[in-house]
Amino acid sequence: MSSYDGRVTRRLPADQRRAQLLRAALEIAEHDGLGAVTVRGVAERAGVSLGVVHYCYTDKEELLRELIGAVNSEVHQAATAFVSVDFDSGAKGAEGLRQRLYEAIDLIWAVITASPDRQLLTYEIVSYSLRTYGLPEVGLARDQHESNEAIVRSVLERTAASAGMRWGMGLDEVVRVVLSIIEGIGLRWQVYRDDDEANELLHHAVDLVVRDALPVDGA
Repeated sequence: MSSYDGRVTRRLPADQRRAQLLRAALEIAEHDGLGAVTVRGVAERAGVSLGVVHYCYTDKEELLRELIGAVNSEVHQAATAFVSVDFDSGAKGAEGLRQRLYEAIDLIWAVITASPDRQLLTYEIVSYSLRTYGLPEVGLARDQHESNEAIVRSVLERTAASAGMRWGMGLDEVVRVVLSIIEGIGLRWQVYRDDDEANELLHHAVDLVVRDALPVDGA
């Protein structure tokens, strides 16, 4: 064993060490932003030497890429767990669809407000990816966006089917509309932190979207 700044650093398997360093990097990023994540800062936060970080990661860029991937994965898993609910019971028709979407949007919003620093970091990931890699090499931000789209698509498909409804403008279009609304309200909430306003805006958005829904033929 070796000491670093008076602390004892145990030898860990490589995967456990990388996980430890990722946690340290995430703590820094959530508190101070991606720009504050440095190899030295991660080493200090994790209580290890610089050599340990360089052994696990070639450079800061590799560390940031893995950090962003981990954030995207965690946000997706959290949202998926919250919206994996049973929409099969309840009324049919437009009103049934409206109530199901109220329930779903409230669950999604619970994920966002439960981790405001993590959600703010997701906005920064988009900006960082665009500034660092530009178009079209913006895979990190696109991965995040496509993950969010998949969650919204699943909810819209399931709620419409269970209510005996279909989307007049087409599923792809309504997915983009709904996700844009959620992201916009989420950013506004980060600025004002007004829970009541956010909830009201989200429910108004549901009302607008439901107006486009049509009964399934024969329903």
